[in-house]
Amino acid sequence: MRSKIIILTVLVGALSVLSFYLVFTVPVPTLSDADLWSVPRDSRSTRNSSISGTGTTAFLLPVSEPTYFPIRDTAVPSPELTAKSFLIYDSKNGKIIFSKDPARALPVASLTKLLTAIIGLENLNDKEVIAITEESFNIDGEGAIFRLQEQFYFQDLLGAMLVKSSNDAAVAIAKAVEKKTGQKFADFMNRKALQIGMDRSNFLDPAGLNDESYSSSGDLLRLIQYAKRYPEIQNFIGSRSLAITSADGKFAHNFTSTNRLWNDLPDLIGGKTGSTDGALGCMIAEENLPE
Repeated sequence: MRSKIIILTVLVGALSVLSFYLVFTVPVPTLSDADLWSVPRDSRSTRNSSISGTGTTAFLLPVSEPTYFPIRDTAVPSPELTAKSFLIYDSKNGKIIFSKDPARALPVASLTKLLTAIIGLENLNDKEVIAITEESFNIDGEGAIFRLQEQFYFQDLLGAMLVKSSNDAAVAIAKAVEKKTGQKFADFMNRKALQIGMDRSNFLDPAGLNDESYSSSGDLLRLIQYAKRYPEIQNFIGSRSLAITSADGKFAHNFTSTNRLWNDLPDLIGGKTGSTDGALGCMIAEENLPE
């Protein structure tokens, strides 16, 4: 049996995954009757009724027992981390098992692109053709990876945005949504964020380049949980590389994931990276850890 762990960090200075293995244990025993009644009183049902004619008492227990694992090993000190905000979430048991300032609002750089991907998927079809125009060409000034006026299917630009973290792809997708709907993309983003429950977030651009935008580790957890509704997103953030061609088949592009943890974490399922001068290093990562 394996347990899924989601790690979200904002403004990472250093993160030692090994430290978490030492701090937390993840046993999954079966509770005996004796164990059940050793748990705190407020975690079990105290409702009872007398059984007529027997003189005994019947206890009605909850349909599903509460989960108490993983359990913190208090004998091991907490690791010292320089990240300004982070959380580690056990998706099997639905518990945040370690965190620091999860409600703190900070710039999150290209983690923004997960929200852009969701909005794109909700408004565009896979085979919609999108052009790289002046508005979406080399927008970060760091060198274009596409040709001006090159055209792509939406599904391929989505992959370039999530695997390569292409800013040009993010803006091209946003412009296509604006053209189709007549609405500003930033408005789409903030409405969707509120719908998801991201009440500590505000987004200003589809690529996350504007460091006046912000979110929190807690909100990013809600975002990645919502993103699991879309297999396309899960496929791309779980890919180490990507090959796409232009819609006319004339140009080919090969990308390597910006997620460098693929070479260091054998149980990594996927993730998304982000980096700007203001946000520094950001990451959402998911692992399938052995119990």
